[in-house]
Amino acid sequence: MTTNLQNAIARATKIKMTVKYLGGRTYLVITPEAHRYVVRFETIDGQRFGRCQCKAGAARMACKHLAKAAAVDTGIRSSQGH
Repeated sequence: MTTNLQNAIARATKIKMTVKYLGGRTYLVITPEAHRYVVRFETIDGQRFGRCQCKAGAARMACKHLAKAAAVDTGIRSSQGH
């Protein structure tokens, strides 16, 4: 796990954000300031990738929105047996 991802996870656990499931592997993350970001996940050759619409995500960096949505995605996928 990269330091960037570890920092994003740490930030995500400290901030109350709402994650809404939009279908497939797409989520809407809403920050306390009411900013909205769409996060999408895909699996390629067994590796999970995610993208967020925020500035960090546009720079292909891990962000707190991606980390928060990843926790929900992991829960949904494990309950479906994936």
